Amino acid sequence: MKLSGIEWIVLNCIPKGAGNPITTNDVCKLTGLDTREVRQAVSILINRHGVPIVANRSGNRGMFIATNEAERTDGLAAFTNQVSNMAVRIDAIRNADLEHWQDDLEPIKPVGHGKQEDAG
Repeated sequence: MKLSGIEWIVLNCIPKGAGNPITTNDVCKLTGLDTREVRQAVSILINRHGVPIVANRSGNRGMFIATNEAERTDGLAAFTNQVSNMAVRIDAIRNADLEHWQDDLEPIKPVGHGKQEDAG
């Protein structure tokens, strides 16, 4: 399958192996593409072309092309966690009381800011 120009450019920025991942922002700087274009190209590379692009979300952050099963498994852990967090968010929004969600909300009162209270 043929890649578009943007897909080809983005693919060539993504390193193979977990040793030196690249962030979306760094791909944008290297290519002059905006974040949306890079993310869309990465999605197409994964979903349409089967490129095993995964990401580290902590430590040495960034995306890379998995070259072995361990890298794939570690990269999938980040996506799995993201999906789990999104499922919790979806449930919270689905179950939110549209009429009264703000009734019991109060701001936290800062301590030690503003006027000094009497010590006596």
